[in-house]
Amino acid sequence: MDENLVLHGLNTAQSEAVTSDAAVLQVLAPPGSGKTKTLTARVAYLIAQKQLQPWDIIVCTFTVKAANEMKERITGFIAPELAKQLKLGTFHSISLRYLKQYGQHIGLDKDFGIADSSDSKAIIKRIIKQNGFSIEPGQARGRISSQKAKGIDAEHFLGTAKDIEKQEFAKVYLEYEEALRVSNLLDYDDLLLRCSFLLKSHPQCVSNVEALLIDEFQDTNNIQYDLMSLFAQRKNVITIVGDPDQSIYGFRNAEIKNLTRMKKQWPDTMTINLEENYRSSGAILHAAQHIIEQDESRPPKKLQATHSLGMRPVLRKLPSAAAEADWLVSEVQRTRAMTGNMLKPSDFAVLLRSAALSRVIESSMGKAGVPYRMMGGTRFYDRVEVKLLIDYLRVIHQPGDNEAVERTVNMPARRIGAETIKSLQEEASQRDLCLWQLIVDVVQGRRRPSTKLTEPTKKGLAAFVNVILSGQRKAFNEDASQGSLVDLLNLVLKKLAFQDWLKKKYPEDHEVRWQNVEELIAQATDASNPERLQAMLEEQALPEIEGLEQRSASTLGDTLSLFLSNIALTSASEAKAEQNGEKVEQLTISTIHAAKGLQWPVVFIPACYDGSIPHSRSDDNDEERRLLYVGMTRAQALLYLSCPIKNTQREETAISTFLAQPGVSTFFEEHGPSLPLQATKGLAATLRRDCPSAKAIDEAKQDLERDEDNYWPLNGEQAPEELAKWDHGRSSSNVPAAVFSTAAVTMQQQQGFSTATATLKPGFTSVSEKYEELMEEARIKSIDKRSEQAPKRPPEQKPKGRKRQIEGQGTIQSFFNKRNRPVEEQDTHKSKDEGVNSNSRPSKQPLQEVHNFQPSSTGNARGTRSLHPPNHKPRTAPLHSQPALHANRDPPNRHNDYMFLSSSPPPAAEKNEGESAGPVADPDPDIDANADEPTSNAQSAFRSVSTLHTTSVQRAAAGPQPRRTLGVKMSFNGWANRGGKR
Repeated sequence: MDENLVLHGLNTAQSEAVTSDAAVLQVLAPPGSGKTKTLTARVAYLIAQKQLQPWDIIVCTFTVKAANEMKERITGFIAPELAKQLKLGTFHSISLRYLKQYGQHIGLDKDFGIADSSDSKAIIKRIIKQNGFSIEPGQARGRISSQKAKGIDAEHFLGTAKDIEKQEFAKVYLEYEEALRVSNLLDYDDLLLRCSFLLKSHPQCVSNVEALLIDEFQDTNNIQYDLMSLFAQRKNVITIVGDPDQSIYGFRNAEIKNLTRMKKQWPDTMTINLEENYRSSGAILHAAQHIIEQDESRPPKKLQATHSLGMRPVLRKLPSAAAEADWLVSEVQRTRAMTGNMLKPSDFAVLLRSAALSRVIESSMGKAGVPYRMMGGTRFYDRVEVKLLIDYLRVIHQPGDNEAVERTVNMPARRIGAETIKSLQEEASQRDLCLWQLIVDVVQGRRRPSTKLTEPTKKGLAAFVNVILSGQRKAFNEDASQGSLVDLLNLVLKKLAFQDWLKKKYPEDHEVRWQNVEELIAQATDASNPERLQAMLEEQALPEIEGLEQRSASTLGDTLSLFLSNIALTSASEAKAEQNGEKVEQLTISTIHAAKGLQWPVVFIPACYDGSIPHSRSDDNDEERRLLYVGMTRAQALLYLSCPIKNTQREETAISTFLAQPGVSTFFEEHGPSLPLQATKGLAATLRRDCPSAKAIDEAKQDLERDEDNYWPLNGEQAPEELAKWDHGRSSSNVPAAVFSTAAVTMQQQQGFSTATATLKPGFTSVSEKYEELMEEARIKSIDKRSEQAPKRPPEQKPKGRKRQIEGQGTIQSFFNKRNRPVEEQDTHKSKDEGVNSNSRPSKQPLQEVHNFQPSSTGNARGTRSLHPPNHKPRTAPLHSQPALHANRDPPNRHNDYMFLSSSPPPAAEKNEGESAGPVADPDPDIDANADEPTSNAQSAFRSVSTLHTTSVQRAAAGPQPRRTLGVKMSFNGWANRGGKR
């Protein structure tokens, strides 16, 4: 192969790294510097120019996706047949290969299984419960993994345990290891530990390895570092690629000090820095660099942008978490429209410090109709129906797997209760048997159980044993040419009547679940294909070492073992789902950790406040700073950071200490970019896309209400249009509600008191609301003065309780207080309304609803004397609306004020022809559906529920007004009017 072909497209630093003759090489590659490209070219160079055989090269990555990407790139340099022979994969998958081939030399059984996370948790939970320990199962699992990552086994830890708490954990650790041994299982950490032990005791297993290459070296832990030394122990030819600024997995026991440790172990280590960034604009890189350089302990490194400067990142302040989510959605919509839809939903990503922050953002996305996907959702192999079938295959392959037996013995239901299973498990443990062996012995009559079993339970156990034994005969007792993995899976499906069970168990979504089963069958079909099977075996094969025996794989049982091992380590279906997801235009919501290694044209990082980032539970602020740096460098063209003044718990926040340092603000804008046509051209150049025409941009902007990010004030205060919201920190603050008056109503001042007004406006009150409320109270107090002055309001006034209603939405107060009136009266009343300015009501704004607040100028508070006694307890039942006083009524006698609760209306009086109509009464909704309040563009009438009393619509429509018992909403001179006295 021509060397120029390998070096084509590489810059000077990359070429130097690829062609270096150094035995031990460190390539420090910051974000977007082309590290994968460099590492791939280095592998091709070693094969093509240094004449190394691909099977003598080990390449370790940290994700299956990275391994597949690298394998695909390598096939562009060398023949696919050679690329397949390369030992490329994660640390765990490569360790598994060696254990499968040489595990017998350290006492590992040929058919050992792999305990996944659910198995480990179940084992630990059972141990804690049996011993009555107080330690949390999840905490114990994490501590065990941490000890294994450090290379500390259970016995060694027990020897160092001094206090009671550590001794208790040591016992859990010991029993956990014993449970795995009895079940012939290894957990993920065991794969690394056992492989390390194998290579220390039998170094000839890796005597053929000529070169070792490792990606993302900054994320290695101690045991992985040891494996690096053991893999390369013969030749000591090592190339690592990493970036200490991206070390963000300390919680997984990653050791950033491994870079320094490596230099101490190999003093001749050469270091090459990749400095050119091919991902982000210059402005984004400058801001990110300024953040990471706050760590003075890090070695100075340059980061050179290859793109233009671009637009400065945004650091936005918002009043609340809910407002932050609404702003984020509005910016997505605005930037898409302002760029003529050059940016698709899949070009946007929201990166979170923790997944718990996604709730309010998901809510806003859903309300706005923005399609999104949650990265890291339920994995394919974790879905109930898929996991159950895999567990059956695991029991067939390794019946000593107690956890898998427990999960399958009564699924589908066989009338074997949880207490029976628990009792059988305890009995098996006492007899030093695995659960499967006890069940088989009981069913076949070789053992009498101490656990009491009913006849239905015995039949259920027999049915379970029949399924497993039939599968084992298919997998291990038949000629490999007569059976396949698909045949085995179909046998299990038939024995379980699995599709019928899904229909009964999950009637609402059984079809979707069966599609998952079909996907599993498709994977089994692929694994059973002779060519694919041979390719898998070749990939797993290791070079033969003279005098060291290897195992052969030729039966269906071997295929099943390989199939289950691959499932435990990787998820081909998950990768396929992600590829399909990329075709669907969806915004991505992800944690920053899960986004590492990925990139998007536009990135949002919300909740940039102390307690979120840096996280309140983090002990390492430097790692938190690196986490923010990683999130920022995921962006290619536009970067948004935001901080709500109040978080989702409505607590006051302080902007992240990383963003509050002197000089940081100069790297950020306070609001979203304006995005004129010239800016859109710059974005297109950075993203290497065609810029849309001015006409296309104008068409996309037609439905855009705002072309600037100016709805929320820059200082983080609430938007003027939002000041009337009941609770500004609430995530549901955009829910429409009925308007209401701000007149103060208390037990001492009971005018207009009802169950509706008594329950309005709890919680937070803004400055503007308080000002208007104080003005309203002052006006009411002036009306309440005992004076003989004429009323300030004209005798004929708008009836109390007439309030505008948000379109299509009603509230409890509309049920009690709202009044309806005939159509012919609407214009008249509208013209007589006092203090209503149609231009003063704000119009709808992006992502916001019509206000649920009625300005005080429109309030109709009536002046009355304070009623005594003050401890009066008003009724809790709703008061029915009463007609307003007629304009010709005499003023009430202020010295005879009494209050009467309303009663049911008297029998209707016949209307005589020619009589004038009385006061306007509530119309019957069945007569005229449009007889309601006047509406505006932003609001439409809302009809409240009619009273259950016999209505007076017919008599009110024509004829004199009948005599009524006066109520609260009619007059406060009740006795005087009732007795006909002045």
